[in-house]
Amino acid sequence: MTDFSTITACGECCVGCPKKLDGRCPGCIEADGRVPEWADSGRCKVHACTRNHHVQFCGLCEEFPCAGLPSLVSWNPDIVEQMTMLRNEYRRIVDIVGDNYYGKWDKTRTACRGIVIRDHRLLLSYETVTGQWMLPGGGLENGEDERECCIREVAEETGFLIRPTECVLEIDEYYEDFKWVNRYFFGEVTGETAVHLTRREKEVGMEPRWLPLDEIIHIFSGHASYADSDEMRRGMYLREYTALSKLCGGVSSGKQAILLNGPSSSGKSTLAKELQALIKEQESGDYKIVSIDDFMKTDPMETIYEDDVYAVSGDLCEKALEILRSGSGVIIDHVITSERIFRQLKEMLYAYPLRTVHITCLPAVLREREGARGDRCPGSAEASAEYLYPRDGYDLTVDTGVKSPRENALAIWTLFGGQEEK
Repeated sequence: MTDFSTITACGECCVGCPKKLDGRCPGCIEADGRVPEWADSGRCKVHACTRNHHVQFCGLCEEFPCAGLPSLVSWNPDIVEQMTMLRNEYRRIVDIVGDNYYGKWDKTRTACRGIVIRDHRLLLSYETVTGQWMLPGGGLENGEDERECCIREVAEETGFLIRPTECVLEIDEYYEDFKWVNRYFFGEVTGETAVHLTRREKEVGMEPRWLPLDEIIHIFSGHASYADSDEMRRGMYLREYTALSKLCGGVSSGKQAILLNGPSSSGKSTLAKELQALIKEQESGDYKIVSIDDFMKTDPMETIYEDDVYAVSGDLCEKALEILRSGSGVIIDHVITSERIFRQLKEMLYAYPLRTVHITCLPAVLREREGARGDRCPGSAEASAEYLYPRDGYDLTVDTGVKSPRENALAIWTLFGGQEEK
C-alpha cells in the first residue's frame, strides 16, 4: 500500500524525482507548494486549494470530484480515477499510537494477516502454553507479494490454504521509534496443507482453532486488562479488536445486505422503499436503505460515467458497513456498471451475507419512466442497462415492468427472509 506521508496535493509522490534529488526543486510538501514550476503564481494552485479545504490531497476533500479538478491537474487525464483509488486506500488505514511512541519512527515492519470466516467462526492461531489468541499472519519477506505473504503465513500457522481478497484494512501501530504495518485480507479456504511452525511457535504450543466471531471479539475487547501485566498482548489484542470490530461487527445479528442492482429508472428506489416497509410490517427487524444517488456529486441531467460512480462507491460501501455493524440490515440501491465497483462492494462487505437482485424491465419501459421523471440525462437509462454488471449470476431477477413493487418485494423477502440467521 501507499506511504501517504509522501503523497502531494495532486496525488503525486516526490520521492525519487530527479529535480528533487539534484536540488532543483525542494518538493511540494517540504516547500508548502512554493516550487519552481509554480513560480509565476507563487504557489501551486492545487496545493493551495487542498490547504484551504484542510485536506492532504484532493481525493479527501468533501467536494471531490469537483468541476475544477481536471483543469487544475491538466497534465494527468486520469486524475479522478487516481484520486479515487488513493482516497479509498487512505480510508482503509487506522492508526494506533502507543503511550511510549517517541513522535517519529525510523524502523518499520510489515505483516499480512488473514481473516478467515466459516459459518460465523473465525480461524485463529492459539498458543496453548500462554493462552494467547491471534489472527494468523506474519512478516512480509523481501520481494514478496502481500497476498502471497498472507497465503503463506496462514498456511504455515494453521494448515489451511486460502484465496485472499485485496487488502481491506491497514492498521499502523506506533511504539517507541517503530512503525508496525498490519495489512488485513479476508480469505476463503480452498484446501489444506502441512503446518510449518517456527521454533518459538512450537514452544508456545501454537495450533489452529475455530472460534465464534462474537466470542473472539469479546476476548480481544479485554485488551486494557493487560496494560500492567503484558504490554505486547495488550497492544496485539487492541489491534485485532479494532480490525474485527471495523470489518465484522454485528455479524452475529444475522442481518443481510440486499443489493438491488439495475439501470437508472428501473424502479429500484420505489422497490427499496416497498421492501423496507414489508420487512417492517412482518416485524423482521430494521433495514435501512443506502442509495448511490445519495452520494453522487454530478448533475443527474449530465452524462454520468463509470468513473463518477466509482469515485463515490467506496462511500456507499462504508455507509452500508456502518449499518451492518450496528446490527441492522441494509438494502442497497445501486447502478453497478463495472467489475471493479462490484468487487469493491463484495470485498468491503465480505463478512456479511450479500443477496443480489437484478432489477430489469423492457427498454420501452425505461424510456417512458426516464421521460416521465424529467430529472435524468436522456438515454442514461438504456446506457446503464447496456453496461450493467454483472450480467448474470444473481440470486433473483425481478421485472418491474411486469409486477408491482409490492409483488416484487414479496418475492424478494420470501426468498431472503428465511435466510436471516436468528
